[in-house]
Amino acid sequence: MTRGRGLSRAERLTEMKRLYVQRAFSDAEMAERLKVDRTTVYRDRIALEQEYPFIEEPPGRYRIDRNRLISEIRLNPHEALFLYLPARRLLRQTRFANQHVVNAVEKLAACLQQPMTERLLRLSTEVLKQQHYQKRLSILEQITIAWIDQRKLRITYRALRARRPLIHTICPYLIEPALWSDSAYVIAYSDVAKDIVPFKLERIEDVVTTLEQFDLPSDFDEQRLLRHTWGIWLGDGEPVTVTLRFLPGEAARRVQETVWHPSQQITLLEDGGCEWQAQVADWREMVPWVRGWGASVEVIEPLEFRETLIGEAKALAERYGWRVSSGSAGSASTTLQDFFGE
Repeated sequence: MTRGRGLSRAERLTEMKRLYVQRAFSDAEMAERLKVDRTTVYRDRIALEQEYPFIEEPPGRYRIDRNRLISEIRLNPHEALFLYLPARRLLRQTRFANQHVVNAVEKLAACLQQPMTERLLRLSTEVLKQQHYQKRLSILEQITIAWIDQRKLRITYRALRARRPLIHTICPYLIEPALWSDSAYVIAYSDVAKDIVPFKLERIEDVVTTLEQFDLPSDFDEQRLLRHTWGIWLGDGEPVTVTLRFLPGEAARRVQETVWHPSQQITLLEDGGCEWQAQVADWREMVPWVRGWGASVEVIEPLEFRETLIGEAKALAERYGWRVSSGSAGSASTTLQDFFGE
């Protein structure tokens, strides 16, 4: 006989499903949680097992296997759009035939409305036509499972400027996407660096999963760790102030349309331009972004950042042929030195 709150059977089944997804319960524990008889829970669990993938955890405790559970999420059109957009980006940025990406997007597409579903499914078929990189996919799979199971990995990693790869034993704390590219990183403690560092997944040449487990440090705070990063670089110390001056025109308007960094501050200038400022862990990570604005932006600080761009401007001028003119004396000539000095 049912005691307590008097849920209808449909409501009770919905609540039981929610709880079984979270963790395992014995029939007695579930009966106590719902304030019903144990026999009622038993009958309802048997009914749920006809629809959902249950597994038993001895002694006599049951849960729904989330790895095999098909989502029943229902989204309104506005919620759907904000899942459709990153899924669309994911498919467009996937550069090799990744079956896991396609499977995930196809499952998501089933929760969306038209024309979103059709557009995602059409693009997902194109992903499978791309070149296969089985080793790269295997590396991603091993890192994912080790992150979930909290197992140490031994990776062979070639840094961008390294002549040869190094072998690190790492504790994968977090897998994180880069904000301004299609890359992803595993943020991990390295036995070589003796610190937490980001490893770009595309630069991991080999990986071996060890039998050794690790515990995530209780003081690991990803929000605090990443709060000053421009993309993914963590920096070696205190953040630096980056100040940029945007000239009046399209660049000044465009930079105001987006929150590029959570610490950014924009000051409008009388001439129609603006000054952009942020606290950044490592300014070097910003160089490609600033370079992309061309002559529409000037680096004000830090000095090292400014000097780096001056050096690149000189090198770029030389690349495009600004050299000492061999014209006759007194002729109008423009030289590299005329523009930039010695």
